[in-house]
Amino acid sequence: MSTLVIKNLPDELHARLRDQAERNRRSVTQEAISLLETGITVPRLAPILAPPVKLKGGPLTTEDILAWVAAERE
Repeated sequence: MSTLVIKNLPDELHARLRDQAERNRRSVTQEAISLLETGITVPRLAPILAPPVKLKGGPLTTEDILAWVAAERE
């Protein structure tokens, strides 16, 4: 098994890690390993955005949108 040394770990970050480890009933080392495993193995989710839609008349202006909203409310 390998050893990892983290130099210059900010005191506040170490305190947060220690508190989280205590809440999870783990050692600081076990908590750090768990966080590293989660951060490395879980793929980052891409933002959920609809693909851009091409409009025949060109891009909508604010005035176009407000006019449509007003017409829908009538």
